[in-house]
Amino acid sequence: MPMHLFGFEKMKPLLIVACLATVFSCNEKPTAQQAKQRNLLENFAFSMDTLMVDTGAELIDFGIPFIGAASADGRYYHILNYKSPKLQRIHLDSLKLINSYFFEKEGPNSPGLTFSFQPLGEGRFFFPSFRQPAIIHQSGEIVRSWDLKMEKIIDGFPVESASVTNRIVFNSSLDQLYSLPLNYETKEYYLAVLDSLGERKRMVALPEFQKANQFTIHIGGGDGGGLKIELPFLQHLNGKVLISCTVGNGIYIYNPILDCLVYRKFPLTLVPLEKTGVVKNRVHSPEEFEEEIKKLATQISYWNFIWDEKSGLYFRFASRVLSHKTESADAELEIFLMAFSEELELIGETSVEDLSSLPKGGFFKGGKLWSYVNVADELGFAVMDFSYQ
Repeated sequence: MPMHLFGFEKMKPLLIVACLATVFSCNEKPTAQQAKQRNLLENFAFSMDTLMVDTGAELIDFGIPFIGAASADGRYYHILNYKSPKLQRIHLDSLKLINSYFFEKEGPNSPGLTFSFQPLGEGRFFFPSFRQPAIIHQSGEIVRSWDLKMEKIIDGFPVESASVTNRIVFNSSLDQLYSLPLNYETKEYYLAVLDSLGERKRMVALPEFQKANQFTIHIGGGDGGGLKIELPFLQHLNGKVLISCTVGNGIYIYNPILDCLVYRKFPLTLVPLEKTGVVKNRVHSPEEFEEEIKKLATQISYWNFIWDEKSGLYFRFASRVLSHKTESADAELEIFLMAFSEELELIGETSVEDLSSLPKGGFFKGGKLWSYVNVADELGFAVMDFSYQ
């Protein structure tokens, strides 16, 4: 694919910081705005190659959901078939499937029902199963598990005990767990910080994400059923815990070393700051449900952060549908890209006009953005090489 160039006028200062008033919020002050701050992505360009994986006689399951994760060092990519459950390992330098590992579907070493996992290195994987998250070795043996006392963890907070493991992730360096418990009725999210024993260290509300509730669509009555919500993301990247949501550009940043939380939003100039408008929160037929979903599809959605170790930058995509019949893979998308410093200061934004779809499961390897692609039911990777100097 040839190189594509995009030119934009220089941006006004980008950074604004808003501290969350909690009992353990950081004493962070807004960084002084520079009079002439350059948009790092002003001359953004990219080239793209598609690399196919040699899977030999084995097949890759592209069922829904497709569950994959890269190792922290970028050497391997792992795919989980949660039905088996089977884990397949791909060597990213040779682009070959090199191993398959099988876990117990039931029994004492089973990862349980899970739709995500974290490669931890040394053949270990964190599985965020309900009630008893576990670290399982590729041999199939559980090497560690947490028997979470749900009622004790939520004591004093208006959240559901069953939600304690929602979006749970593991910080191996500090031996902590983070999750997003919620109140099912009010859709209020909280950040839970659990210590090495799985006991509550912190629980704090995330009120800035309440705005997402006005874009919830629930079907009740009539034929079929469905629920559309704004997606929250909980990530542990580069020593920070980032909590974001598709509803807008604002994020919560938890510093586990300082045990403090801040909320930060960014004055983007090219990208709408958040979803606006009105949708029906309750509908009564599949047709009405589809009409309301179309309204949301044309609104901006912000996606998760991607950390690039080589450049020391975070990147984030946002997108909205320009024209469609349904919110489908065939919809015409407008895609934006933002860049952030290691301190999570906004330093660039651009419209990526020649990118037709969002990268799926994106991760950086060697300074290039990799994402998986399905080419006639064969696994490949789309590799984007950024240029913005």
